[in-house]
Amino acid sequence: MGSIGNAPPVPTAASGGQPPFARDIDESWFDAEPSAERSPAVARAWRRFWQWNALNALHSAAEGLGREIPHLVRAVEAFDVDRRLAPRMSARLATLMEAMWKGDGYGVYDTVQSWCADPPETWYAEGCVTESIALHGWESHLLHEVRSTRVEGVPPLHCFPLLETDVAPLHAAAMRAMDLIAGVDPDMHAEIASHVSMVKLFTGRGIEGLSSPKAFGAIWLRTPEDGEEIPWFLEHLVHECSHLHLNALLALDPLLTNPNDIHKAPIRPDPRPLFQVLHGTFVLARNRRVHRRLVERHPDLGLEPALARFDEQFASGMAVLTESMQTTPRGGRLLESLRA
Repeated sequence: MGSIGNAPPVPTAASGGQPPFARDIDESWFDAEPSAERSPAVARAWRRFWQWNALNALHSAAEGLGREIPHLVRAVEAFDVDRRLAPRMSARLATLMEAMWKGDGYGVYDTVQSWCADPPETWYAEGCVTESIALHGWESHLLHEVRSTRVEGVPPLHCFPLLETDVAPLHAAAMRAMDLIAGVDPDMHAEIASHVSMVKLFTGRGIEGLSSPKAFGAIWLRTPEDGEEIPWFLEHLVHECSHLHLNALLALDPLLTNPNDIHKAPIRPDPRPLFQVLHGTFVLARNRRVHRRLVERHPDLGLEPALARFDEQFASGMAVLTESMQTTPRGGRLLESLRA
């Protein structure tokens, strides 16, 4: 499914204006090829973007509520952008900004209170955890958004937690897939390590996986069929991480000037906004790259049919982008790298 939402899924500053780090953005970041050098830099830029948005949002909330929140503001100011941000912190900011946008005073109060009670030393993500969905309160808004999504002609999405399922074998399979990716594509592995800190698992139908800048660092994946664990994680770790990486780039530059034009999608059966066509084509480029190397090095995995599917879908997406995408200068650079 990829990134959720009906508009380009990038939170914007509560008070507008250019972020103070805009001049530090490197043009080389706007390239479809994963890079062990660029990925940490893009991830750090995303965290600076989060920090800037969070400070703007908190100042606006304090003004609207008529209440100062100096300790929380200072904690955000002191956030270490060189460390990975826990996904729930992106969720806190997204929830606060949505409450302010809706004029929901209680929502603003409640969200700020939850944030005030969240110790700043726990705002960081260490390693990568694998767990069920619906374990934490900050997930509820995202889960509601996913479960309420309706697509014409497509049955409703079902997305259930794992209850008493032992996730240890699934975590081991995900880590084995990470090792395989590292062996054939260290640059893609470095990108996953830079962005992904939480794999959220669910059961259901109508959706295979998703990610969102509203909880940056987490990816949601349906549990694989028995015996298909390694191929499943090989595809979807690359796929959802690539969505996160592109969302980070979109936070720094809009990339295209006609994001909501509707076109044929390379993965989904229903026509999608052009920014989602870009997302789909971008992740397919990465899946093709990694799977081609895996097929060469590990033919026993049987990934040839998946690679053929990625090739066909990528060609479809590129045809739409080439004909219809109206780019910014950095978006043009990204599009050219997809053609390479």
